[in-house]
Amino acid sequence: MSSTIPSWPSDAEISSRISRLRDNMAGAAIEALVLTSRHNFEYYTGFRSLYWISDARPMLAIVRRDQPGVSILISRIEQRNARQIRNADVRPVYYDGFTDSALQAAATFLHGLPGGSAIGFDYGFDMFGRGSVMLIDLLRAAPHQFRPVDAADLIWRQRLIKSEHEFQSIRAACNVATDSFFDGLAGLRPGVSEYEFGQLLEQRMIGRGADSVEWLPVRFGRGDFSYTRPNADIRLQKDDFVWVDMGVRRADAVSDLNRVAKAGKATPEQEKLYEVVRSTTLRLAEGIRPGMTGDDAFALYAELWSARNFSDFPLSGRVGHGSGSGLTEPPSLLAGSTDIIQEDTVLHVEPKLEAAGGVFQVEEVFRVTTGGPEFLSTIAPAKLPVIEV
Repeated sequence: MSSTIPSWPSDAEISSRISRLRDNMAGAAIEALVLTSRHNFEYYTGFRSLYWISDARPMLAIVRRDQPGVSILISRIEQRNARQIRNADVRPVYYDGFTDSALQAAATFLHGLPGGSAIGFDYGFDMFGRGSVMLIDLLRAAPHQFRPVDAADLIWRQRLIKSEHEFQSIRAACNVATDSFFDGLAGLRPGVSEYEFGQLLEQRMIGRGADSVEWLPVRFGRGDFSYTRPNADIRLQKDDFVWVDMGVRRADAVSDLNRVAKAGKATPEQEKLYEVVRSTTLRLAEGIRPGMTGDDAFALYAELWSARNFSDFPLSGRVGHGSGSGLTEPPSLLAGSTDIIQEDTVLHVEPKLEAAGGVFQVEEVFRVTTGGPEFLSTIAPAKLPVIEV
């Protein structure tokens, strides 16, 4: 195991998160908040279940300002699991049946609030949530006529700022990802397929302490890479480039970083392009400070890109983003973004260049501080990794 950090946030941290959420709700005049997504549910309750795989018995967390703590609406089949809850700020409320019973239970739980109250949901910017029209209709109906509102900004205001536990979790996830990649790369040979290499990497990641591997596209080729398709029976050949993007979950955080390599001897041009893209990536990270907007960061990237004489190659549409419980989170580093970069946010920077038959990209992950980046990922090697064939 590569990590000895606690596997989950402490009860004290969960209680602190709930307290801050309640303060933010009061400031936004939201009387209750319904959390529907797994990331938000687990972030604010610490309660874990394998049953997220099914929509038949949904789990909801509800915070009412007139009641202490947070209540979790869960199926009665979770009763034994819920006995593990030791946090006095997290209380289970059981329902029997399936989806319709869960939604009726949620509506009943909110009865007693003043008519017309604003009920927040975790729907909005970069936050899709889970839910149903039935629940919204139940809340809007007479006699209460509650007002469902978008609470994404309220939640992001808190989740964007990471705790020490989260930094440790992200660092551990990044280490599992990169260590597994280079370990696996040492045994990679022509004839191995993308699918086979992806399976090998996932096994290594689990063996090194990953709780799960949620994102692992592997690409072999010499140009025209399709980055989001599933891994296929495309087999590595001499002179191919290897590109792997790795989303390793460790505790309540997930890595998102990529590494590249060349099968066979790299040309001088390829070696130079790798070094330049790597240098640009690090200089971009080193130039980002709290208070900058996503647009400011993108403008810095555009300036660095132009200085490298890459004007013939298009800029990335988005050159970076945040992360935490989710693979990608705000802020977005792209032209026109008004997202404010804050101290103790986690950022990823990922300039990408496709040229000379290859793809050159080394995504790095760091904590934003007033003094510059605190890298959470082990920085990519200075030279383009080469697979001997």
